[in-house]
Amino acid sequence: MNADEIIGECLIQQHEALNISHRGLVVLPPRLSELKHLKRLFVNDNRLILPPDEILQLERLQELVLDGNQLTMLPSAMGSLKHLIYLGVSRNPLSVLPEVLGELRELRELWAIDCGLVSIPPSIGKLAKLQKLGLNNNAITNLPPQLGNLRGLQWLNLADNKLQDVPEDFNNLQSLVFISFNKNGFQHIPKALTEMENLRVLLMKFNSITSLEDELILGFSRLIKLDLRQNPLKDRPHHWKGLDFILLGNTEGTAATDGL
Repeated sequence: MNADEIIGECLIQQHEALNISHRGLVVLPPRLSELKHLKRLFVNDNRLILPPDEILQLERLQELVLDGNQLTMLPSAMGSLKHLIYLGVSRNPLSVLPEVLGELRELRELWAIDCGLVSIPPSIGKLAKLQKLGLNNNAITNLPPQLGNLRGLQWLNLADNKLQDVPEDFNNLQSLVFISFNKNGFQHIPKALTEMENLRVLLMKFNSITSLEDELILGFSRLIKLDLRQNPLKDRPHHWKGLDFILLGNTEGTAATDGL
C-alpha cells in the first residue's frame, strides 16, 4: 500500500499509531490531518523539506518521529501539540530549534542529534517534565542558563559539540544520572559538575583537560564512572589509589558502546 492507502486504512480502523517511514515522501499526504485520534506518528527517513504543518491537527499526538528528513524548519505553531511526550527530529539540517518548543510542557524526551545546531533556545527551560535530552553531534558553543531549570532531567548527551564550560546554574540539574561531554573543547572540569548528588556517570573523553584538582575529586565520590580518556591528563597521581572509577589514558581496545 502507498502512504495514502495506509492513512485511509488507519482512518477506517481508528488506529492510534501510524508508520509511513522510508517511503520517499517529499510532502505529507493532506489526509493525515484527518487522523484526530492518532497518538503515535513515525515519518522518519523520508525526504520532507517543508515544515509538516499537517501534524498540527493531530491534537492527541503523544509521540512524533521526524528523524532523517531534510527539514530546515519545524512548524511555527508546534506548541499546539499539548500532549506530546516524545519528539525526535534527529538528522535534519535544522541549524536551530524554535522557541515554540518551550510550549510542549508534557515533553519527556527530546532528540535532536546531528542537526547542525549552533545553540539551544532559552525556552527549553520551560520543559519541566523533560527526562532525556539528546543533542550530540551538533555545533553548540554555549548552553543557556535556563537549562538549569530542567530539574527532572535524568539523561543528557551533549557529546561532539563545541562546549568549553557550563552555566553557573547547571548544578541545579539535581536529577541527572548520566552526562556525556565527550568530544568537546573543555580545558577544565567545571565545579558545577561536582555538585550534582545523583550524578553517577560523567563522560569527558576527547577534550583538552590537563588536570583534575584534588578538591574536585571529593565531589565526584558518588560517581561510578568518570571517563577522562583521550585528554592531555594521562598520568595517575599516586594518591589516587583506590579511585578506580576515574579512567585515564587512551581508549584502545574498549567496546564501541563505551563511546556514548
